[in-house]
Amino acid sequence: MGLDKINWKLLTLLSQNGRLTYAELAKLVHLSAPAVAERVRKLEELGVITGYGVQVNLEKAGIPITALIGCQVYRTKEREFKALIMEVDEVIECYNVTGPYAFMLKVGVKSMSKLDALLERLIDLSDTNTMMIMSQPVDRTMPLNIAQQD
Repeated sequence: MGLDKINWKLLTLLSQNGRLTYAELAKLVHLSAPAVAERVRKLEELGVITGYGVQVNLEKAGIPITALIGCQVYRTKEREFKALIMEVDEVIECYNVTGPYAFMLKVGVKSMSKLDALLERLIDLSDTNTMMIMSQPVDRTMPLNIAQQD
């Protein structure tokens, strides 16, 4: 499904604030609230909008350390690796990627000792390279102004 500019605008607005009402969205895209509700419903049905959620500041929630871990999984260990990371609560995101690492993990931990314990769990299944996240200058769920990029 090709999205028109109004649908892209709705996606951008909802990605920035998922709590906007249909009336608020309608004013911003110059449509009626029922028309906006129908567009959002269609985007949900098509799987373009997959959910709504809360954004958490991990540091303020008591999880001060976030890191990216590149994992070069040992041959024949991928299935076991995937099963393990599904069980590890500290894994926030996992990407299967190209390049020297098969997987990139984003993790959040309360201490360096917790990070060390996590790395110990991974050591039998992969070589790892850990990068500490110092800050996050950009935090988006989708690119901005995507409709104008054509």
